[in-house]
Amino acid sequence: METMQPWGGRFNLPQPPVMQKPPQQQITLSREEQLEAKRLAEEANFSFEGYQVVRREFISHRFDPAMTIRGNSITFNNSCISKLEHATYIQFLINPTEKKLIIRPCDIGARDAIRWCIVKADKRKSRQITCKIFAERLYEMMGWDPLYRYRLQGMRIHYHGESMYLFDLTSNECFLPQRRDENGKLTRADAILPADWGNSFGMDVESHDMSSKVDFLDGYITSSVTEDTQLKMEEQI
Repeated sequence: METMQPWGGRFNLPQPPVMQKPPQQQITLSREEQLEAKRLAEEANFSFEGYQVVRREFISHRFDPAMTIRGNSITFNNSCISKLEHATYIQFLINPTEKKLIIRPCDIGARDAIRWCIVKADKRKSRQITCKIFAERLYEMMGWDPLYRYRLQGMRIHYHGESMYLFDLTSNECFLPQRRDENGKLTRADAILPADWGNSFGMDVESHDMSSKVDFLDGYITSSVTEDTQLKMEEQI
């Protein structure tokens, strides 16, 4: 007779029923809700790290404030002059270390004052500022080619309640002299940009923000090479 093991029947006991989980209800977001969720996710993880501020020179800037430096003169466009509404005389402040130039409005009788525009009635127009010595020193300091003229974009800043323009001399466009074609019409040369600009769109955000900060106690000097002083020096030669 076959002997039944006392534990043999334990493996044949009926299993308890498996509890079925209720189906999860799917939530459908509207398009507006999806966009808002995406915006919140981007906002929560956002950082300026890795971003570059695109240089203004890469975009049309014909009517932006600008300064043009030639071998014997400096000229500001009318857009630059109109932004400093009440300034007829200015001072050049230059930082040889940081290669930056400041245009600061001043009174007519101030030391080293330079008239930078022509005033007729209520209109103010650009004028050519003759400054051969100053321009030559700028060309020498920057290592510029005397054959070219250089155009720089101005940034309006405020320092201790004063409005002024900041020009970064390292951020420039250079142009060959204009020439006439076979029909006698002047041809406009294309701008030549610094070679190292080809590797980026612009400065990183932190460097860009720092570039507009000015401390007059840190390296800025007032240029005394004005039109009047230059004429006096030439008369003595």
